[in-house]
Amino acid sequence: MNKVVFFTDLKKLDDALYNFNIDSFSGKTIPVKLHMGELRNKYFLKPDFAKVIIDSLKSVNADPFLYDTTVAYPGLRSTKKGYEKVARIHGFTKKKVGCDVVIDDTGKIVKVEDRDYEVADSILDASHIFGLTHFKGHIQSGMGGAIKNFGMGGVTKQTKRNIHHGSKPVFKKDACNYCGVCAEVCPFDALTVKNETWEINKWKCFGCGVCVDSCKTGAIVNRDADFQYLLSCSAKACVQNKNVIYLNELKRIAKSCDCDPTKNKIICPDIGYIVSDDIVSIDKASLDLINNVKSDIFIKENKVDPIKQIKYGEDIGLGSASYELIEL
Repeated sequence: MNKVVFFTDLKKLDDALYNFNIDSFSGKTIPVKLHMGELRNKYFLKPDFAKVIIDSLKSVNADPFLYDTTVAYPGLRSTKKGYEKVARIHGFTKKKVGCDVVIDDTGKIVKVEDRDYEVADSILDASHIFGLTHFKGHIQSGMGGAIKNFGMGGVTKQTKRNIHHGSKPVFKKDACNYCGVCAEVCPFDALTVKNETWEINKWKCFGCGVCVDSCKTGAIVNRDADFQYLLSCSAKACVQNKNVIYLNELKRIAKSCDCDPTKNKIICPDIGYIVSDDIVSIDKASLDLINNVKSDIFIKENKVDPIKQIKYGEDIGLGSASYELIEL
């Protein structure tokens, strides 16, 4: 059974890391995969905390650098120069964190479950990786944890677009009885069902899959596959055959992602930190700890059940949902 280590005092970080063979990172160049926040978002992982991680890696003679990829949507973070500017604004500089800050926008194809995922170069080239994740909610996947950090953040723009496009709903008219349930459950009010017509507002739809899950007649299907399934496959493309240690920060747990520049809200009190070398175990344990404090809070807030990415992760061999929680 996989170990997952939980602690609330950062002074216990090194003790936590030594449960996962941190000494094997010695002499390795280590991308520390994190999300450095969208402009006007205030809950993203902070540079002072990132420096603590960097210092711990340096203490075992590793050579770490902070790392992320450009985004697929318009804005500063859609280009390397733009994201580098945002990183500096948010305090992610070599002077502040003690290492280089690298933004990627190119990659190479890795095939998982008969689909192509273009994994970013620095992730693909690394033998050892540190996954540093601010755990929070997400409007499309219910939650954003380590799986999403890599599944969306470890790949190129084209793969990000493919994942978003592939999860969009497709309507099968002949199978529809126009019950209207899909419109009732849609978190984004993107669907309208009346007078035996079914309409979708493509600008409102985020491809979360709630309508697909709610349809009992098979009249709505994903264009390719469920968003959380594609995320899990993409994460596997990034981390398979790698030595990875994951740390999830369970603080400033907001309703939506660190990509969200709009008004956000905290939906759960601070809990602490959690470390594992299994990406599925750490996200399952993080979800369990949050549910123990605020039961089903992500489902209540975002109307999307995040347990799907855990189940899909197990199905494709990304990791295991079974774990032993060790508290320091």
